[in-house]
Amino acid sequence: MMLPSDEDLLQDLIKGDSKAFDTLYMRYVPRVEAFACCMLKDRSEAEDLAHDLFLKLWEGRESLQHVRSVRNYLFRMTKNAIFDRFAHKAVDVRYRQSAAAMDLREIVSNDLVEQIDLHELMLLIDMAVEKMPTQRRNVFRMSRLEGVSYQEIARRLGISQKTVEYHIHEALAELRKLILILAVFVGANKIL
Repeated sequence: MMLPSDEDLLQDLIKGDSKAFDTLYMRYVPRVEAFACCMLKDRSEAEDLAHDLFLKLWEGRESLQHVRSVRNYLFRMTKNAIFDRFAHKAVDVRYRQSAAAMDLREIVSNDLVEQIDLHELMLLIDMAVEKMPTQRRNVFRMSRLEGVSYQEIARRLGISQKTVEYHIHEALAELRKLILILAVFVGANKIL
């Protein structure tokens, strides 16, 4: 038996079909939760966010005629909800401008950059960096945003150069994980 397409489910959802909603929920809630958890670093908060989004989807179902892709629509809803949560937590995004200098090629493929607005991608990266442990965040910012050498970072922070390398490696791994989840969410063909 062939599963119904997102487009068919969306049309049924607009008509108030709760089974179509249930199918969309089961199909997309894991993606929404994974993306939200990666950004928020809190599984419970990510689950709450996903629940809230799907409740909004159900309550606003009659106004979804303009939606062409459920996946893209849910991605935008999730991204906006995450941005709202960060705004309410007063996350400092003052590094947004300096983050533009970071070489994204070591984290993300050009295919994904083409599918996501660069400003939005930089904001997501900023938020992920903000959630890193303090020392990792500081090492990453000094290296990637300020262009400070590993040796100088080690000297300034009073740590070994190996520790600096470890923090850079871990920071890039975290960002790659975020980008991987993002790529799966938006359906990018090439990831890294």
